[in-house]
Amino acid sequence: MDAVVLLDGGFLKRKYRSYTKKDITATEVETIAKNVIASMSFSCKSYRVSYYDCPPNGDTVNLRISSAKQDFSKNPQYKRLSDLLQDLKHLDNFAVREGTLSFEGWRLKDNLIDKNGLVQTQYLGDDDFLPVLKQKGVDMKIGLDMAWVSYERIAEHIILITGDSDFSPAVKTARRKGVFVPLFTLG
Repeated sequence: MDAVVLLDGGFLKRKYRSYTKKDITATEVETIAKNVIASMSFSCKSYRVSYYDCPPNGDTVNLRISSAKQDFSKNPQYKRLSDLLQDLKHLDNFAVREGTLSFEGWRLKDNLIDKNGLVQTQYLGDDDFLPVLKQKGVDMKIGLDMAWVSYERIAEHIILITGDSDFSPAVKTARRKGVFVPLFTLG
């Protein structure tokens, strides 16, 4: 195989939304991956794209103030993100590698806190809080797959699409094994 594309889905979704002000679709993910491959200086006849992301959190949790139940799976984002992952799984040359998204509690919205860190309202309601969701396992899978591809000589090139600098050790490992690793930050 000529190249393996390792695509950090959380990064791509944020970057795409900041430029277009809309949510990304599976077709757009595929187009971006193909455009990155086409931009390479080497000829790429065979490739595989691994898309790394977490399925949306579908937990039911208690709201911060009222303790009423909130079901995250009823949020429109839940269906949209679930559909995105399912659509990507059906694309040719694509694999979806999933981590987990865990609920870690609640935090005050930024607009309610002044520059001194003081809350700017006397009465707080459920709408004044945002859920804290933490991604787990995605970066580890990207790093492990980089090592696996390079040690097993599965591809000559690993194209990494991310904005995360945590992958430096994995990139160095792949390069030591003779695999060329260009980094795309979509900047």
